[in-house]
Amino acid sequence: MIKSAICVSDLYKSFGRKKVLEGLSFSAPLNSIVGFLGPNGAGKTTTMRILLGLIPSFKGSVSLMGEQMPKCRDKALENIGAVVENPNFIETMTAAQNLKWFGSLYKAISQERIQEVIEMTGLRDAADRRFGTFSSGMKQRLGVAFGILHKPKLLILDEPTSGLDPAGRVQMREILMQIHDVEKTSIFLSSHLLDEVERMCDYVVIIDNGRTVAEGYVANLLDNRMEHFEVRVNDESFAKAREVLEKMGGDGVSGVALAARGLQFYVPAGQSGVVGRRLFENNVELRAMIPLEASLEEMFIKLTAAGEQENGKS
Repeated sequence: MIKSAICVSDLYKSFGRKKVLEGLSFSAPLNSIVGFLGPNGAGKTTTMRILLGLIPSFKGSVSLMGEQMPKCRDKALENIGAVVENPNFIETMTAAQNLKWFGSLYKAISQERIQEVIEMTGLRDAADRRFGTFSSGMKQRLGVAFGILHKPKLLILDEPTSGLDPAGRVQMREILMQIHDVEKTSIFLSSHLLDEVERMCDYVVIIDNGRTVAEGYVANLLDNRMEHFEVRVNDESFAKAREVLEKMGGDGVSGVALAARGLQFYVPAGQSGVVGRRLFENNVELRAMIPLEASLEEMFIKLTAAGEQENGKS
C-alpha cells in the first residue's frame, strides 16, 4: 500500500564542485497539498527536476506514487502531472486547441475533459483566444489545466504563483484547492510566497543548503512555538512597559520589539497572565493584550537564518 505521494531519501547532487543537495530526505503525504520551501539556492528546482527524471542524482532514492525513479519513470509519470517551468504553448493556437494538441501526444483526450479543465482553471471565456494574447496569469492557469488533463494522482508545480498580482495569486490558490478537493489530487508545489503556502498547504517541507531543516503538518509545526502577543498601553506608560518586558527574560519573555500599535513579545505557552500581572504591579495601564497567530514566515526565517550562521562559521 502506498504511504506517500513522494518519498525522497538521502539525495545528493552536485554541479561540478558546487554541492546542491547533501543528504536531502523528506516525504509528501498522500491526499495533501504540500508546500516545498527554501531560500534561493537551497536546491528546490534541482530537487523537482530530479523527481521528474529530468536530471540524474548522484546518490539517493526517489519514489513517486510508490514507483521508483528513474527506474520506473514511464510507469510513475502515468499518474503525475507537472509544470516545472513557465508554460510554453503554441502562440497561434487557442487554449482549447493547445490542450487538444499537446494532450493527444500522450494519449487520446476527449473534448469533454478539455472543457472540464478549462472550466476548473477559470479559462472558459478565453478558451477560443490565441495563447499569444494571454496574460501571465492566464498562461499559468493553462499550464495547470494541461497538468491535470489526464487526471493525475499527483500534481507537481514549480512556483505556480510566480509573477502573478495579488488577485491572480488568490485565483490560483482557489483553483489548486478546488483541484485537490474535486479531483482528489495530491499536490506538491514550490513557492517563495510563504503567506500563500500557509493559506493553501496543510503540510510543508523546508530545505536549506540541500538538506531538510523542517517538515510536517503546518498546524503541528506552529503549535510547537512559543505564544506571540502584542500589548497596547497609553503613551505615558510605553517606556515603562518596554522596560518591564525586557527585564522578564527570566520568566521566558523574549523578542520584545515595536509593533504597529504597541509592543510585541514571545512568552512560553500559558504564561501570558504572568506578563499582565507584572505590568499591573509596575503601574502600567494595560489597554489590550492581543494574541498573534504563529507565522510560517517567521519560522522559515529563523530556520534558514540558523543555516546561514552555521555556514558562516564553517
